[in-house]
Amino acid sequence: MMDTFNGALTLNRTLLLGLHESPNVVQRGLAVVLLVGLLVGGVKGALTMLNAINPERAIATTRTELKNFVEEQAQLSSTPEQRAAIDLMEDNLEPGLEIWQATIELPTPLPRPVGAIFRGLGVMVAEPLTYLGNLLLWVIFTHIAARWLGGQGNIQQMLGLGALSVAPHALDALAFIPFIGQALGLIASLWGLVILTIGTSVAHRLEIGRAIMAVVLFPLIGLVLGVLGCCLLFFAIVALGAGAG
Repeated sequence: MMDTFNGALTLNRTLLLGLHESPNVVQRGLAVVLLVGLLVGGVKGALTMLNAINPERAIATTRTELKNFVEEQAQLSSTPEQRAAIDLMEDNLEPGLEIWQATIELPTPLPRPVGAIFRGLGVMVAEPLTYLGNLLLWVIFTHIAARWLGGQGNIQQMLGLGALSVAPHALDALAFIPFIGQALGLIASLWGLVILTIGTSVAHRLEIGRAIMAVVLFPLIGLVLGVLGCCLLFFAIVALGAGAG
């Protein structure tokens, strides 16, 4: 499993070609998803347990993060409307945290430590399934687009090689670190797209240009349709307003 994980991160083409011909291509690819999911889920689950056992710590951390965010937005605000929005956020920060604290302190069916353990385990189990669900959606659309563009691979090869794109998301385990975690998450996403593109190229024996097109085709179609839908909604609202006037 670790050889496959490391090979994905380093874009080892020899490993990818060998995986393409392997009868266990799906199992080896999904093993990487499971590894990353359990790693990230374990960290998130542990943090969830700590926050559930010690809610004061969670509230203090959230208060600090929100205050930093409001201060950053205040420095960036340049219009009266933006400053009014910042003032509204500042006025409602403490009342919102008080409501959250009151909610946390409500009686629970299980003792707090036991409930915290179950919540943490739930997060740990859910994380691999989240990665798998997102992966399947992207792989299926990429596979369809690759076949349209002349690809020759089957869905098993595409799934196994596409699953390697989850490997960089091991960095998501550090998402709890302010600022750094967000940057690492962006790096993981971009790195994953590169791996998915190379994996698509190998799975379908496509040149890299067509592999890139296969990866981005359906997201681009979705973006265009979304923009057109927003435009149509805007014109409909304007037309209804004009008709009512």
